[in-house]
Amino acid sequence: MFVILYISLHGHPNHIPKGLAAINGTQFITALTAEALYRAKLAAKQADVIAALSIEALLGTDHAFDPRIHQQRCHPGQQQSADVLRTLLKHDSEFRGSQVQDAYSLRCVPQVHGVSRDTLKFVHTIIETEMNSATDNPMIFADDKESVSGGNFHGEYPCRKGSRLPSHCCT
Repeated sequence: MFVILYISLHGHPNHIPKGLAAINGTQFITALTAEALYRAKLAAKQADVIAALSIEALLGTDHAFDPRIHQQRCHPGQQQSADVLRTLLKHDSEFRGSQVQDAYSLRCVPQVHGVSRDTLKFVHTIIETEMNSATDNPMIFADDKESVSGGNFHGEYPCRKGSRLPSHCCT
């Protein structure tokens, strides 16, 4: 939309060789996904804090967050979430209940939040790669004195991977 407004106000810029280059959505998709990713990462941090508050309010224990349990499954996001919960809960152990195990929904927070963290990390890698990639068409290879048309402008990577974010923000 901005491009159309710009061209209508200032005329077509001569340095843009094709209309496709002026309206290509790859950068826009990447920018929107990067913004959504940033917000999703904040939400993931908040989810662990909210879980810790819930565990405290329900007089839960921190036994299920023992690092030995999470080292056996080897998912980094799960381990990170368990670490955060242990840190947030370590100072309040005297106020918590003494039951052997808490409700399933409390014990499984690292497993649920962990898969979201791992997905966010994966999407981050894709978006970071996309932001540091050349998406021009044609590609100019100065050393070879050659211009080659290709499809790097296609927005499939940021679009497909970004579409994973909403489902992982709802857990």
